[in-house]
Amino acid sequence: MFFPAPHDVKDTISKFAGFIGMVASIALAVHLILPASAALSSTAHTLVSIIIGLMIGWLSFAVQLKK
Repeated sequence: MFFPAPHDVKDTISKFAGFIGMVASIALAVHLILPASAALSSTAHTLVSIIIGLMIGWLSFAVQLKK
């Protein structure tokens, strides 16, 4: 699924780069969408955004379409 064959180095690099890029873009979008509040510090707000980005990114790579 997520991990390609060991002899495919280019495929491995492109999948990891795509995953990291997807997580970064989702985390940025969530960070901009969530309102700043007094209850959450800046660090906690960023950490929550990164965690949400990781979870959504992992789900998008884990889902496989059946043909």
